[in-house]
Amino acid sequence: MAEEEKTTNNQKRYSLASLDENIEREPVYYYSREHRLSKASSAVKDLYDSKSGKMSVAKRIFGARGNVMTFVLIIISCLMISFVSKYSRAMTDVKLGGNTVTMAIQREEGMPILDITKQSAKTGNAFTGEVDIAVSPIMPNLNESETPPLFFHRFIFSTAYNESFQILLPFDGNEFILLLKTADEQKSVKLKAK
Repeated sequence: MAEEEKTTNNQKRYSLASLDENIEREPVYYYSREHRLSKASSAVKDLYDSKSGKMSVAKRIFGARGNVMTFVLIIISCLMISFVSKYSRAMTDVKLGGNTVTMAIQREEGMPILDITKQSAKTGNAFTGEVDIAVSPIMPNLNESETPPLFFHRFIFSTAYNESFQILLPFDGNEFILLLKTADEQKSVKLKAK
């Protein structure tokens, strides 16, 4: 038993002595970034290179063939959507006396209704007053001696920024010609009913 106590005391002395040595010595580092990078591949070395750290937007978009194809498909899709929306809508905007007038013909219970929305110019220099409108359906099978039916209506643009007017049209059809007339200006528009 005395021998066991001697060995444990010696172990304690040895471990304390080794602690004192470790405190006085410089710490030993077992990790070296330079050593690790010297054994790494060129792709990993390029990642740590400061010049190639920032990738430009053009290189990200056009850097790979898949990215280029995706970019081209997005541009083509946007162009097709804008083309279809421009030529297929049944609504038309015109400028009349500085106002933006939006017109559309909708059907409610089988009857065509002309919706007119006026939006004044932001500068405030827009036309106010009487506006005459004439509406006629487009009739392709009309003889030269016959005149198409016409509908006349008058409404007044006020100084309000937004105004809406709805007019029930007394005839049926799918395409109409509208004529808007003020004292100084005249606009004609072709509309399709929704």
